[in-house]
Amino acid sequence: MNHDQASVSSNTREDFDEITQQIRALQSSQDELSRSIRNLQVRAARIQNQKAAVSRIPSDVLSMIFEECRQLNPQWSGVLFLLHQSPVEVRLSHVSSHWREVALTSPSLWSSIHYPFAHKEGSLMEYLKRSDGSLLDVYIGPWRQHPQFERVLTNIILPHLPRFRQLVLDAVSRETLASLLATFRDVSAPALTRLRVMCRGPMSTAGPIASEKLFTKGVPLLSDVRLDSIAVILPKTEANTLHFCPPPGPPFPLTHDKLFQAVSAFPSLRRLHVKSAIELNNVTPVPLIRLPSLRELVVHGLAVSTGIRIFDVISAPNIESLYLVDMNCSAISAIHRFMTQSYPDAFQSLRVLRYIKCEFSEDMDIHFLRATPGISQLLIPVDKTNFLIRMLVNSDKQAAIHGCAPLWPELRNVTLHTPGYCAQVVGAGGVPDDEPSPTMNLLQELVTGRKMLGRPLSKLCFKGPNAGPFANEFHWGLNRAKQFVPIEAVFCQIPALLQDGGQEYDWAVVAEAYGMQLRQFLQQVQGIRQQLVTILPPNFSYQQLRRRVDGPA
Repeated sequence: MNHDQASVSSNTREDFDEITQQIRALQSSQDELSRSIRNLQVRAARIQNQKAAVSRIPSDVLSMIFEECRQLNPQWSGVLFLLHQSPVEVRLSHVSSHWREVALTSPSLWSSIHYPFAHKEGSLMEYLKRSDGSLLDVYIGPWRQHPQFERVLTNIILPHLPRFRQLVLDAVSRETLASLLATFRDVSAPALTRLRVMCRGPMSTAGPIASEKLFTKGVPLLSDVRLDSIAVILPKTEANTLHFCPPPGPPFPLTHDKLFQAVSAFPSLRRLHVKSAIELNNVTPVPLIRLPSLRELVVHGLAVSTGIRIFDVISAPNIESLYLVDMNCSAISAIHRFMTQSYPDAFQSLRVLRYIKCEFSEDMDIHFLRATPGISQLLIPVDKTNFLIRMLVNSDKQAAIHGCAPLWPELRNVTLHTPGYCAQVVGAGGVPDDEPSPTMNLLQELVTGRKMLGRPLSKLCFKGPNAGPFANEFHWGLNRAKQFVPIEAVFCQIPALLQDGGQEYDWAVVAEAYGMQLRQFLQQVQGIRQQLVTILPPNFSYQQLRRRVDGPA
């Protein structure tokens, strides 16, 4: 009996082993079949993809499309990096082997550097490698407590300075600003064309920000410089654009002498925007800043808020465009008075005159019109007084009486900012229920008078949130007078009107938007951390949590 049981047990074991081997053989065959199926599916997909139109795009055209994608992608994508979302150029390189090959052989796709926020040391070195000698757009800042910042800046970034095309230095305090500027003092930047220096942190110390020399060994191709109330002193350059921008918060004025030193490096300057406050008093006399090549001058009310008169600081007799932004009537009167007294030695080339959010006084001198005979484009706000328009209409009436040419004989385009206008009560079809307002009558007189003098206006443009109703009311009155002038109504909100003051959506605006988005995000993160402190254990470490989350499963 025992012998029979042992025999059955042995046969069962042999059967079990045989069945197990067969299962393993079938599983192995199944795995092999699965691999073969997957390989065939991949080959079939590649053949199918090759038939698609996007796969037949030439590599050079695909590279151009990639570059457009990078340009259209928000430049403040450093926030996406914290959320573990790759930049657009990295995502494009992960679509297919062909796209990756094209992306990696397109150096310009990797030419935008944001350190230390968007690009850590490892990705920074990879970007510099993939850019392969192409010109770089570099944004440095604004973290002030980032570890190894100075080492990476000195040993990894600075050796590529000859390739810099654009440089943005973003500081959060006076100390970090001084450190950043000192890094770029005794060097040259042979390919640099655009420079932006920002200091957007809290200022605990009052008074002007200390000036600093930059690129003392030369920056020959520099063409566009934007500064935050900082008198950066550059070597002589052929740059044609210079902006002084006010940082957020309380004003930190530029000293008169530092402003002179900074602007004196731009003998060929053609565009100057002064938005920062300038100190009124100076210990020692400062020479007049002479800019004979200047063609565009933008002056904000903050620049003259200390009581200084802009043309006591700057001599620009040949300007063609003058933009005055957010000024009170006393500042406007001082500028008009200087321009009148300068006749006929200056301002004879002035063609474009814009007043954005400005106030006018009733003591306007008609000699101001005579002192600026070349005006062809005028932008003014509509208010209850309209002193400038009234003076222009009265001068046209005098010209008609005496049979002579009007003052401002070249005036053709007039733009009116309409937010300050209170419209008449309008009935059906855009027809006012009563007579035209004094403002409308004044504008109609301007149109009629210019036409009678043989100098008709080419276009009237109305801009503002109420531009449509304003244009309807004006057009109704113009039809009653049987007159005609081309009219354009531009509906926009009040902040958009500031763009007429020389603001442009350009590289500097993109850089400022990146810094603003970054600061807002970091403030939110800091607020969340402060809230979590009350519920987390004392020995909790964010770094350990980050390593645990990022580590392999």
